[in-house]
This record gives sequence, C-alpha cells and structure tokens, in this order.
Amino acid sequence: MSDPTPRKPQDFVFEDWQRLHETDPDAFELRRKEALDAVIEAAPADMQQRLRGVQFRVDMERSRAGSDLAACLKAHSMMWDSLVRLRDALAELSELQKDGVLGAVARAPAEVRTATVIPFRPASATTVSDTGDGKAKH
Repeated sequence: MSDPTPRKPQDFVFEDWQRLHETDPDAFELRRKEALDAVIEAAPADMQQRLRGVQFRVDMERSRAGSDLAACLKAHSMMWDSLVRLRDALAELSELQKDGVLGAVARAPAEVRTATVIPFRPASATTVSDTGDGKAKH
C-alpha cells in the first residue's frame, strides 16, 4: 500500500485512505492529522491560527458525534453555516457599495479635530465641605 498522505491535491487517492481507515484506524488518524497540519503549515502565516481554530472545532464535533455519519453531517452543516455567513457578508458589502457608502468613505478626506484645553485649578484652590444635607458647600 502506498503512503496515503497527499503531497499535492492530485496525489490524493481516496481508495488508499479508505483502505488505511478500514485496516488501521489509528494510523489513518495519524496520517489525517499530518496531512491537515501540512495544509495549515503551507497556508499564509496570517491564516494559520484561524485554520487551526477551525480544525479544532471540526475535531471537537467529530469527537462528540456518535458515528462517522453523524460527524460527516455535522461537518457538512458547519460548512453550510460558514457559506451562508460569507454570502450574507458579501450581500451586505454589495449593498454598501451600491449605496455609495464604501466609495464615500474611501474618498473622504481625513477629518481634522481640534479642541480647546480648559485649565483646571489645583485642588488646594477650591474647598468643598459636606453640609450634611447632600449638598456640597464651596
């Protein structure tokens, strides 16, 4: 049997992975983890933490599932949820662009803010005493 760990997408041979899963589930899990880690390591550095987080969630859902089919269905549901969120974000972005909000923000000059600084007197210059009725006397 060949090493089922794919080096490139075209190297993935489903039958090799299936055979490994059927004959040695522990070796399958080890190779699966190695393959996923290799994909994450090959991703841009700024995406790796996010990818590890997603993989952690998938692994937790797999461990909670009662069967391989339940794990597959949960992963399928997670992917659809992600796709729906992406679609909604794209639609919102499209609306902002259509309304001209994005272009206006991009073209707007930086706002210059100014303020007047008010000097405060030192605490020793003001005496406050409590009159006992909830009102302060200066």
